[in-house]
Amino acid sequence: MMDHEGRIVGINPAAERAFGISDDEARGREMAEVLIPPTMRGAHRHGLARLVAGGEPQILDRRIEVTAQRADGTLVPVELTITRAAVDGPPLFVGYLRDIGDRIEAEEALRRSRLQLLRATDEARRRLERDLHDGAQQRLVGLALTLRLARGQVERDPAAAVELLDEAQEDLASATDELRELARGLHPAVLTDGGLAPALRGLVARLPLEVSVAGVPEGRLPIDVESTAYFVVAEGLTNIVRYAGTQRAQVEFELSDGSLAIEVRDFGRGGADPDAGTGLRGLQARVAMHEGKLALTSPPGRGTTMRVEVPCAS
Repeated sequence: MMDHEGRIVGINPAAERAFGISDDEARGREMAEVLIPPTMRGAHRHGLARLVAGGEPQILDRRIEVTAQRADGTLVPVELTITRAAVDGPPLFVGYLRDIGDRIEAEEALRRSRLQLLRATDEARRRLERDLHDGAQQRLVGLALTLRLARGQVERDPAAAVELLDEAQEDLASATDELRELARGLHPAVLTDGGLAPALRGLVARLPLEVSVAGVPEGRLPIDVESTAYFVVAEGLTNIVRYAGTQRAQVEFELSDGSLAIEVRDFGRGGADPDAGTGLRGLQARVAMHEGKLALTSPPGRGTTMRVEVPCAS
């Protein structure tokens, strides 16, 4: 509480704890010097004087967000509501303050996570566009040209037409394989239809690795959790093929207390840099959207372990 001269009349135990000052220490002192940062004190004094002189109230009975100062000089964001007490004589004001530092920090973390996810999504989309343009699209353009040439040779030189058609068949097979390769990074239909176990079997079968998989949950999990788990394993194994210099990998799942833990481990060269590529950044963003955690351990010469934990309560 504050009187019409801006002096503290009293503070309750919650305010004592929040601002690190006792009621005895605060009582009788100007509130501007106790709770208000130096850069805002002039505005506070001017506003109080104008209000006591009969000016129109601007912040009374409103909920606003301001910065307060603790006794040790540290600043804290607070939510503030000021009311005028119904008493005779000079006005008396009561301020209700709530520390909102944790809320603001959580909002900022959420904003950063969304921005990171947006950037990772854009990077993945651009990579897919480049892969399609430089690979399968060029093959299909060549295929169309070969078929046009074959059509022109059907009557004049049937043997040449057959050779062109054979060439077109090979080009079509190559384009199909390339599209299938690109599709590995997309959401597989078998994951939606059959769940995590068959999707992982198909993934492992396509990779040039000896992979042991253990602990895959028997029942179905929420589809967004299954999708995240699939892409964690896919990204981890893909990185092993590209960078680890080993043919062995382990994948382990552990489902307990409403949380799914996934570990992808190799026995390669180690020394992985989590900031070197977009794949891990995309995974970090995906895991963050589930309020999960991703950790990478990669000592040089001792292999790499990626561990992800995501809540999976249905």
